[in-house]
Amino acid sequence: GRAAGDGRSPTSRAPAPGVARGVDPVQTLTLLKGDWHNGYDPSETRVAPLATPLATHLLHAVGVAHAARLRGEDTVVMAICGDGATSEGDFHEALNFAAVFRAPVVFLVQNNGYAISVPLDRQTAAPSLAHKGIGYGVPGERVDGNDVAALLSVLGAAVAGARAGEGPRLIEAHTYRVQAHTNADDAGRYRAADEVTPWLARDPITRMETYLRGRGLIDDDKAAGYAAAADRMAERMRAGLNADTPADYRDLFAHVYAEPTPQLREQQALVADELAREVR
Repeated sequence: GRAAGDGRSPTSRAPAPGVARGVDPVQTLTLLKGDWHNGYDPSETRVAPLATPLATHLLHAVGVAHAARLRGEDTVVMAICGDGATSEGDFHEALNFAAVFRAPVVFLVQNNGYAISVPLDRQTAAPSLAHKGIGYGVPGERVDGNDVAALLSVLGAAVAGARAGEGPRLIEAHTYRVQAHTNADDAGRYRAADEVTPWLARDPITRMETYLRGRGLIDDDKAAGYAAAADRMAERMRAGLNADTPADYRDLFAHVYAEPTPQLREQQALVADELAREVR
């Protein structure tokens, strides 16, 4: 089970962990919109800022978990990343340190088959991403990432093991990126349409709804209510983010050092000059 002190370190595409911890959905995207601050307090929510650079946040997750272990705190950290992040040096450093010092951290790799346009077989020669833990002494396990119940079961066992002092775990959730990486990405250039079709039938939301209906836990009215609530949340997020006042570029430099360095002042001057030339 989850303890109050447990932490989560998500990817830049995963605001859901913050929402699950009670963070306002609008605040979860504040940083990605380009503001200087995170939008919520990681110390209070136990959810790290959304990290855009691949795998850098994994080191922080291990550090938080290791520090908690040294202090004797009941803390397990869930570190989430994609398959592309497993090719980064920070991923390997994080696993190695966590294994050596038995840090209570669970690495959840969302393997959707592509790192933007690079397929998995061009990222690694390992039989699976879960196998990567073997060289570090980290137990690995694969799970259907589109099966909510299976994922919950596997992660629950991994968290329990980490909490019991058994060290880190590496979980590979096998899933698929149905849409393009971004709206500027033409996925048709590197994958065939018939590759996508089978995965549409494995939509985790549809599968979960089917399960809940089969158990008599939801009906048409409840399903429609959840869909309407999701639409309202999405609309509130769009309105909230669009209504936010534009960030002042000077804020980017204001909280880096207590006393700005000459290099930082030079960078600020360059940005100011660039913006002034755009206005002219």
